[in-house]
Amino acid sequence: MTSQSKNKKLIYDPLWGLVDVTQFIPMIDIPQFQALGFKYQLGVTHLLFPAATHTRKEHSFGALKRTQILTEKWVKRGFIKEKEAKLMQAYALWHDLGHGPFSHVVESVTKELWNHDHDQNGAKIIDNLKKPVTEVGLDIKELKKFFTKENPLYLGVHDKNLGTEKLDYLSRDAYYTIGEIPGVEYVTEHTYFIDKKIMIDEKAIDNAKALQDFYVKMFKTVYLRKNSSIAQRMMQKMMFDLINLEKIKESEMWAMRDFEILSRLINSKDKNLRESVNKFLDRDLPRTAIALKINRFTKIDEVQYKSQTIIGVSENQMKSLGASPILESPSQLKKLEQEIAKMAKLPDNSILVVPPTSQDRFVPKDIDIYVSGNSCAKLSDYFKDHYRSIEEEGKSYAVVRVCTFKEYRDKLSDKIIAEEIKDYLFSLL
Repeated sequence: MTSQSKNKKLIYDPLWGLVDVTQFIPMIDIPQFQALGFKYQLGVTHLLFPAATHTRKEHSFGALKRTQILTEKWVKRGFIKEKEAKLMQAYALWHDLGHGPFSHVVESVTKELWNHDHDQNGAKIIDNLKKPVTEVGLDIKELKKFFTKENPLYLGVHDKNLGTEKLDYLSRDAYYTIGEIPGVEYVTEHTYFIDKKIMIDEKAIDNAKALQDFYVKMFKTVYLRKNSSIAQRMMQKMMFDLINLEKIKESEMWAMRDFEILSRLINSKDKNLRESVNKFLDRDLPRTAIALKINRFTKIDEVQYKSQTIIGVSENQMKSLGASPILESPSQLKKLEQEIAKMAKLPDNSILVVPPTSQDRFVPKDIDIYVSGNSCAKLSDYFKDHYRSIEEEGKSYAVVRVCTFKEYRDKLSDKIIAEEIKDYLFSLL
């Protein structure tokens, strides 16, 4: 028996079974990777789906497993070499290394304050991690090319439709929230790397289309769930104030784990922050009082017994709202919330504005198809209405919410005040 087989290291994953991590132990046993075990994959979504407490670390092992399965097929088919396969696997393991606390929730804050997102932070972090990469037999410069997207093989892990990390998080998020897992094995079996592009065999067209449909389903039922969006915005607002009040540095912020942020908020010297985080932990979230939606979708959220006013706007108006820096910037949002509170004669810190999710999230990237006879096509060549349908779904979920706590909801949802606030919003564009 060889020493390699004696020292084999396996991790059990609830979705994909046993994951062999033997080759990557030095990359796993570092603080930056272990910190991912204390960062929820879905940020604050566990407030709505109690089982959704899976972490970035768990997802990283899942992405590694999916990449091991994919690269084994690609090596056999001659798409890549063994060394490239190992680089892809290492990238899959570390692809989330740059994530900060509460995952994507923090990124609009870091974008405004330091102009960095988690991908840029990840590329920066690995500059100081040459030793573990060398210990697993890889070149740090070659690995970094995946983070900077210089090596097109990064698409095997990070492609918007077919990347192994996408297949893992889509499956994992669904498993822990709605109790479903989309079928990915057939697509993986027929995913190729040709001419520096990810493409699928024509045999898997229906499966790839179904995956995109499932992605939309997850946006509708999980990612854009109303209370989830409100909770994310509430956490974002608290983090922005905490950073400014305590003069937290960028490197410190990225390194924090979820529980460290909560601890800093709970023990803050600022009364408003302490009150806000306690409401958050008690799930006493602000509620929608005013909602701006595209005209033809206003009936979707309408509930007669709720104190809320839904106002219809045109598609162009919604597009303008979605593109406005006022609704993208945490500092601008804070000023807007303070002004709305004055207009409605409500206490400061009682208003929460939740911007619309970018409709770009509902504009799926087209999929390249490998057709018999060495020719190529696009999925949209076959199913134009499929893409139109997905874009239409995005429009139905575009909404600007003006929220407040239950004791102020009746006052803020007054139709006259709601119209004044709508007019004020558009006057700022």
